[in-house]
Amino acid sequence: MIRLFKPFKYVRSFRSIDVDNLIEHKKKLVICDIDNTLVAHDEALPSQEAKDFIKRVQDAGLQICLISNNNKDRVKLFADALEVPYYGFAKKPLRLTYKQILKDYNMKPSDIVAVGDQLLTDVFGGNRMSIDTILTHPLVTRDLKTTKLNRRLENQIYRRLEKKNVMKRGVFDE
Repeated sequence: MIRLFKPFKYVRSFRSIDVDNLIEHKKKLVICDIDNTLVAHDEALPSQEAKDFIKRVQDAGLQICLISNNNKDRVKLFADALEVPYYGFAKKPLRLTYKQILKDYNMKPSDIVAVGDQLLTDVFGGNRMSIDTILTHPLVTRDLKTTKLNRRLENQIYRRLEKKNVMKRGVFDE
């Protein structure tokens, strides 16, 4: 069970993601969370750094889409500013939206990498679909109320991962 919470890579930030390495691993699609992964949850529009990351992914020949548990209006506003497809109110870690993405892009899980800042939603959701995951450190410490609850549960999971020498919070694969 603990393996479902171990990311393929653990990085400080989306800025640290090695796009060439994704290509070497034959990835074709990057599924990226928004809140606290690309920007703080209370930032409505993408930062220049987020725009640059999206462009870097696209310039490398990879497709990208956004996935978020946030409401569709918030996700649409953000995605439209980047001109990328999106899946709002995704209900991660449930499989439904991941299955829809596989169908929409006509891809296998091995073609995809999912990027996000939460073990309970992003990593667990991707891993249970056999999609490689990249865990980023949260951009900011302020969170929505529901995310605060997830963070408490995550703390317990991090302790287990550390105890089993699987990974340690703050020790990045960079």
